[in-house]
Amino acid sequence: MNTDDLIKTIKQQRKNLNKKLEKLINDDEENENTLFHNRHSKYKNDEKKEFTVGIIIILAIILIASIGYYFLFFQPAMQELNNAKNNKINEVNMLFTNDLTVDPNKQAIISQIDSASTIEEVNNIDVNAMAYPILKKHLQEQINTSKDKYNRIQFNYNNTTTIMDVDDANNKLKSMDANELTLINITKVDTVIVPLSITRKQAASGLIKESDIVDIYKISNNSNDVQENMETKQNNTTTEDVDSNNTTQIPTTVQSQSTNDSSKIVGGSKIVSILRSKDSGTIDLNTQLGQTPKSRNYTQEIKTDVYQAILSKASGTLSEKEVKILMENYGWRLSEYERTSNIGDLNAEYLVMLEVPRESVEEILTNMDNLILTIPTYDAPSWVNLK
Repeated sequence: MNTDDLIKTIKQQRKNLNKKLEKLINDDEENENTLFHNRHSKYKNDEKKEFTVGIIIILAIILIASIGYYFLFFQPAMQELNNAKNNKINEVNMLFTNDLTVDPNKQAIISQIDSASTIEEVNNIDVNAMAYPILKKHLQEQINTSKDKYNRIQFNYNNTTTIMDVDDANNKLKSMDANELTLINITKVDTVIVPLSITRKQAASGLIKESDIVDIYKISNNSNDVQENMETKQNNTTTEDVDSNNTTQIPTTVQSQSTNDSSKIVGGSKIVSILRSKDSGTIDLNTQLGQTPKSRNYTQEIKTDVYQAILSKASGTLSEKEVKILMENYGWRLSEYERTSNIGDLNAEYLVMLEVPRESVEEILTNMDNLILTIPTYDAPSWVNLK
């Protein structure tokens, strides 16, 4: 082998060696890059996992806090708000009844209650103040449409019917609040005239006459049996051989207590006519007069029977002029004299023709013996002085 060939061979081997070295170097670099990439990817994956876990934990905490706030604070507050609204709406429903159940003003008040967002706003809604003018106007309209030719209406309140003048009814409305107005019902006057046979005590002491206004009350007697429990006394006597128990029992006694309950049936009834028993029409006067200086006594006797005078007038025996002086308002004048003299016939009986609502007739006739006619002070006779 010559020198040139040897040199070529050496160069060729060197090239091959360089290629192998380059290949080894490249392989090492690739291995290092792959290892770094793998480590970096693993680090990123770990970071993602930690971030995801952190997000999940934060969301869980927020969810738990939200649920706790809802059940501990929000839900009770909303429940309290809804309860306050329901109470207000119930007040509205209690005030707006019968014809006013579907009144637009009622719906407007309920809408205002529903729109409130806090309990303070709900509590500041004064249902009574808002309902009062509506209820009052509705009743005033009923009064105007229900009045009769005598300018009267029937004022139904608290299970009692009162025949009332329109002006008095309007004044009555002004003195009532919203809760009282909702219990009122105005109707047309529907009355009948009934006869009542009553005693003087029942007939307002007999101090009533035609066209007077009276209220009718019913008195009911309730007997309550009250039992007294007596203690049983037991005496124990001990002897040497025998123990004997002597028991003395006091009988139980029952006492009856009677209580009177009164209730108003009708108000504003008018006296159509009143008859006093004819026993009061018999007059038997014996007057002794003394005369001085002779001290001579003489007797003056006056005997009159008013009822017989009435019979005479009816038969034509006496003239109108002769009877009028004696009979005109005799019963009332007699009661007036009794009132002013503070002495009278307490056993007198009266037959009173009285205007009452048709719906009260049965109760009045059934309880005639337990009725009391009273004189309302707002329409009392002229002789009544309450100063």
